[in-house]
Amino acid sequence: MSMIYLVGNGYVSDYISQIKIENKKYVGVCRSEKKNCDINIKLDISADNEKLRELITEKSIVVYLAPPQQNGCIDLVLKNFLLNVNKKNIQKIIYTSTSGVYGDKKDKVVNESESIEPITDRAKRRVDAESQIESSGLNYTILRVPGIYGKGRLPMKRIEERLPLIKRDICKHTNLIHVKDLARMIVACVHNKASDMSIINVSDGTAIKTTDYYLHIYDLIGQPYPEFIDYEDASKLYDKKRQSFINESRILDTGLMQKIFPNIIKFKDVREGIKDSLN
Repeated sequence: MSMIYLVGNGYVSDYISQIKIENKKYVGVCRSEKKNCDINIKLDISADNEKLRELITEKSIVVYLAPPQQNGCIDLVLKNFLLNVNKKNIQKIIYTSTSGVYGDKKDKVVNESESIEPITDRAKRRVDAESQIESSGLNYTILRVPGIYGKGRLPMKRIEERLPLIKRDICKHTNLIHVKDLARMIVACVHNKASDMSIINVSDGTAIKTTDYYLHIYDLIGQPYPEFIDYEDASKLYDKKRQSFINESRILDTGLMQKIFPNIIKFKDVREGIKDSLN
């Protein structure tokens, strides 16, 4: 029985751990107490170096989901993990990055060969993390992941507060993936050799205007639409993090994902994914 370490055992890990793999056990690693995996370890990978050195004692897979620290342009958390963990026992590391590494492509379709031009420090930390993974000497898969939605991850607070939306005719596109689809893809990477040493764009394959995403939720919960505003008004109303999301746009080309993982996306229609998330 070999191990799959879910490092950064959080929301996505809750869904990964539900997918059973023959002769594999899940080991959840995070700073809090959890009981979702076969084995759960409480460990701060940014500081508990002695425990980290003793963490992986046999040949294993690592799914790295831990976010970087909140400031700077270098992922110091990942750096500490790679420095102290026993890399000789890591057969493969699957890293969940972000599509934010591309920066603002102004609704251009981008594949994995597109230049990376991160704007925010948050995205720059992810670029650094990708570089650390690529230079680690490990077998890897890097997934460039867009907005994740699912149960408990819909923007219900903004909807309850009736936060104004960007006018549909000027609204830019975003990319999404349902957490269950992402979990299936991560698990598929464990055995799929075609994903080795690869960077892969991940999404449901259908870019959508951010406003349309919200309107689908309003429709499904039976609530009237909020006010519509332009980008200038939004810059005065939205917080900085929200502004960074709406001011950047790109359409992810998922051709490579579809080639390596055909038919893995179950929620191609975001409306069906929202329905599942509301249940």
